[in-house]
Amino acid sequence: MLPRLYAFDVDETLEVSDGPIPVAALRELREEGHIVGLCGNWAAFVRAVPEWHRIVSFVGPLALSKADFLAQLRLHVRAGEYVMVGNDPATGWGNSADREAAEEAGWQFIREADFAAGAR
Repeated sequence: MLPRLYAFDVDETLEVSDGPIPVAALRELREEGHIVGLCGNWAAFVRAVPEWHRIVSFVGPLALSKADFLAQLRLHVRAGEYVMVGNDPATGWGNSADREAAEEAGWQFIREADFAAGAR
């Protein structure tokens, strides 16, 4: 069975940038055998988390839109499911159009508050 690939937005998603998801949750996913990475303000994460390279397998996007970055991951990284965790401004929280990027790239989307409440 292939692992899930999780791409996390950072701003207003992870605790390092006023979000509800603790860094420990990313560690737990990694320990469960999933592929975990960042699709957002990765610079804030690497500055705040000294052992960041032990938690995430990729950081981005770099000179690509989020949707294009997710599409490239899906093309080149084999996984059982592709899950973007981030903001949906339509819900009144966050500024990133992460739901739209996930949908455009053919990924499942989980809103940050839902993930923090246990959605996987």
